[in-house]
Amino acid sequence: MLDGLFRPRAVGVIGASGNPYSIGHIVVKNLTHYGFVGPVFPINPKGGTIRSIQAYKSILDVPCDTIDLVNISIRNVYVPAVLEECGQKGVKFAIVHSAGFKEVGPEGLELERKMVETAHKHGIRIFGPNSQGIQNADPEVSVYANFTFVPQKPGNISIIAQGGGMGEMLKLHLHNVGLGHRMYCSYGNECDLTMPEILEYYGQDEGTRVIMMQTESFKDPRAFLEVAAKITPHKPILAIKAGRTAEGSKAVSSHTGALVDQVKMAEAMYRKAGVVAFTDTHQMIKAAIAMSTKNPPPGNRIGMITNTGGPGIQAVDEAIGQGLVLAEWSEKGTRKLAETQFAEASLGNPVDVVATANQDHYHAAISTLLAEEDTDMVLVFFVTAPFTDIDAIAVRIKEATAESDKPVVVVVETYSENYRLIENLRAADLPVYEFPEDGVRALAAMTRYAGLRDRVREDIPELKVEKAKAEAIIKSYRGQDSYLTQEDAFAVLSSYGIRSPRMAGFTSARGLEGAADIVGFPCVLKIDSADVVHKSDAGGVVLNIGDMDELQGAYDGMVDSFGAGASCLLMEQAPKGRELIAGVAASEGLGSLVMFGLGGIFVEVMKDVAAAVAPLSTPEADELVQAIQGYAVLSGTRGQESVDLPALSEMLVRVSLLARDFPEIVEMDLNPIFAYPKGRAPVAVDVRLRVA
Repeated sequence: MLDGLFRPRAVGVIGASGNPYSIGHIVVKNLTHYGFVGPVFPINPKGGTIRSIQAYKSILDVPCDTIDLVNISIRNVYVPAVLEECGQKGVKFAIVHSAGFKEVGPEGLELERKMVETAHKHGIRIFGPNSQGIQNADPEVSVYANFTFVPQKPGNISIIAQGGGMGEMLKLHLHNVGLGHRMYCSYGNECDLTMPEILEYYGQDEGTRVIMMQTESFKDPRAFLEVAAKITPHKPILAIKAGRTAEGSKAVSSHTGALVDQVKMAEAMYRKAGVVAFTDTHQMIKAAIAMSTKNPPPGNRIGMITNTGGPGIQAVDEAIGQGLVLAEWSEKGTRKLAETQFAEASLGNPVDVVATANQDHYHAAISTLLAEEDTDMVLVFFVTAPFTDIDAIAVRIKEATAESDKPVVVVVETYSENYRLIENLRAADLPVYEFPEDGVRALAAMTRYAGLRDRVREDIPELKVEKAKAEAIIKSYRGQDSYLTQEDAFAVLSSYGIRSPRMAGFTSARGLEGAADIVGFPCVLKIDSADVVHKSDAGGVVLNIGDMDELQGAYDGMVDSFGAGASCLLMEQAPKGRELIAGVAASEGLGSLVMFGLGGIFVEVMKDVAAAVAPLSTPEADELVQAIQGYAVLSGTRGQESVDLPALSEMLVRVSLLARDFPEIVEMDLNPIFAYPKGRAPVAVDVRLRVA
């Protein structure tokens, strides 16, 4: 438990100073100004007083035996010695603000190791170093053990951030819309106390309704995945990953290795754990605001009310783009709207109550839409016309929404003189936004969370595979960090039930005719060497071979290019289907990722791929297929026939089981895969497989 960190009985501030611009001084100021319920003990070698509080020369001099937490802001080299004294005093947690540890190189890394070793000797946990600190705005604690500036106000959104600037920005924007936060931390180097441990504590906190998190990297991605998956069925986690590429990543030869970067890894973890992912901080904050007061919608059908046309059109466009559906009114609902609105009102979706609508018109429209069974959420747009009683409208909006569990967001277009309207609506626990797009996106994010929370969950299927057969092949490559031959790679696929064309390998002209008897025509001839990774680029692939004479000519060309005795593979030429790509990439600390996307130009140019954490259940494989932008191409569009989606999902499950059973597979491409209409399983016609 982390109560000693987030609910300390007493706090010592080591490095406290009379200098108002020092970190230690600011920490003392924040603790006392925001009413920490326990005693605060400044520690300074000179003693004296700091902010009218007696300072002690050493923590050992403090006449208190319940100091659970210390904030340390002294030179890095002195930290281990200070921790020795903290250990004698029985301190449980130390927030180390000081920098100059592993982030500066080997010398700092060694100092950090020594610091942690000293702390653990005394049972102390280290938060940081190079960290801002923590906050808990629960009035029963009110601890601001942090050197930042955003005013602390109780709320129900807890924030965990790796980057201090990002964390402070999240707090600041909540403050600027009149909301506070519950708990906050920016954890810095994560040398000891880990992000998953803190996340787990937030998940168990009854006062936390929503969690926002920002990460730059994952020290222990598997631990994060396991913790997050336990939290999201009960409360939403909203996450943003900083850094769109893997810095310093080495060039790899497979599509899978090149396309599955740190961002794809994070997206895969978020999807598996049910975390709502964002790429835009603004949108994440807007979603958190809505989720802090409203339950997620039961479906994706949105109803809209406006008193002016243009913003309503913007809201409709954004809703459709976000995957929401415009609700349709029942006959009863339509009659109710007709009875309660002006004659010139538009009763479609959006309902345009017109600019002269008063408080009763708004109340009737909102109440009617919330009563509709086919309406899951409502957006209300209100431009403050000077000929309406805006205060009365705010009251009636509140009354109309008070008894409904369906989420309602309000978009208000006004100026500073009328900001009381916004304050009144927020006081009624209604999320208020300035732009219709923001309101729609917030509702869409809530819908995404509900979909993740309520999705079908199944165990990983144990499909029939021949693991021993695959092991017999892979063991001969293990430890060599090399590619398998095509023949061996296809044999591994076959052992896991992944379909491929008929094939036969041979190494001389004498084997040519026998191979042709097995494979038939038309066929494809390939050079089969682990050293020739990009076979097409090297002239090692000949397609559309129609008879024995063409095959002999193709083989003679292979001998000219690669020498007599070169290993070749003759393959049945599979009929063209929808080109896809699937693959496996090792992910340090997490296991294996399965990648999937459209093949051909889509993977070369558009990079339309998604990734998932192996192994996959059948619903997770379905989600992976649906996660790519080109899913509509696979499911049938403009009269085209759908590919066999269940068969495709089964192939991905089998790929994931292979990745699970053989973590030494660091890269695997099935590119292309040909997918066919229902009744015909997809076929992998080329494979590259590398074993470490």
